[in-house]
Amino acid sequence: MADDAGHTRADLSAAPPSAEEIAEMDFFELLRQLETEDRRFGRSGDAGREPARLGQSARMSFATSDLAAFTPARGAHPAQVTVNVLGLIGPEGPMPLHMTRWILQRLSNRWFSGESEGVTADTSFLEFANLLQHRMMALYWRAWADTRPEIHIAHGDGERITAMLRALAGIGLPGEMTGDRRLDGSKLHHATSLAQEVRSPERLARFLETVLEMPVSIDEFSGHWIEIPEPLQTRVGQQYCGLGTGAVVGARSYDRQSRAEIRLGPLTLTQFTTFLDDAEAWDRLRHAVVFAMGRDLDFGLRLVLRADEVPEARIGKGRLGQTLWLDPVAGRDGDELCFGSLTESTGAAAGGAS
Repeated sequence: MADDAGHTRADLSAAPPSAEEIAEMDFFELLRQLETEDRRFGRSGDAGREPARLGQSARMSFATSDLAAFTPARGAHPAQVTVNVLGLIGPEGPMPLHMTRWILQRLSNRWFSGESEGVTADTSFLEFANLLQHRMMALYWRAWADTRPEIHIAHGDGERITAMLRALAGIGLPGEMTGDRRLDGSKLHHATSLAQEVRSPERLARFLETVLEMPVSIDEFSGHWIEIPEPLQTRVGQQYCGLGTGAVVGARSYDRQSRAEIRLGPLTLTQFTTFLDDAEAWDRLRHAVVFAMGRDLDFGLRLVLRADEVPEARIGKGRLGQTLWLDPVAGRDGDELCFGSLTESTGAAAGGAS
């Protein structure tokens, strides 16, 4: 599966978002944009290795947005994300409201510090609380992000998700991979569907479409003749001759319960002939059918040529029984070419066209 990031990184050197942009932004969305492969929130190590510092604003009113402000990094000062949610103080926080009032009262104090020419508010206790809250918020985000496959893939941790999908699809053990990138990738793509014990023609068709990259449909209850071995055939007065219980006239029996037909197409003439000659595609199809459905059912294959692609019969061109139509019906797909059991054959020649 792809390991490319599904979102663009935030430009921390650009102008900070406006108040309107902050009000529309989700807290987790911003943290996801700030994270890189090397700088992640909630990992082991000091806070200096994280993309930004997280803190809470002091207020007595209920929050109308997740974020209060975002300050880009300047020199040695890291970027600062101020939130309205997930904090200890405020009307939604667990601490008593009188603590929030006390913090607001301290913030109202003003003095001139030696390091600044302007007036500075008393933010010491709020900064101390944010020192604790940074780790709490970062771990809260990490707990959520670790359950999101798209975040792992975006930051180069796709192998972890791939291992989970392989186990889900039944190819997690060594030696289960075929080495066919398209086939193995299709199994991962349909891992949740393949893990279901309920088998349906729709799921099989979608899986085969991904494997073959061609339109596929399934025709259920496709009738076929079952050859009866000679030792099991009816012999009057000898064996298997009970009327209504075991007697069968002839050496074969017609059955619709144990077979389905895979219809591949409508195809262009190029796709049609290419598939006929592609032994690798035949092996891939056979493996996919057995992997998805087992050997309980027998599957035949019918190639369908698009109506406007059916060629005219010409001497010296085409293949007898495969790409030649003596009198094609206008507007009708060419679906006469069918092959025998896919679970027993590996190619067009072995399948037996009929």
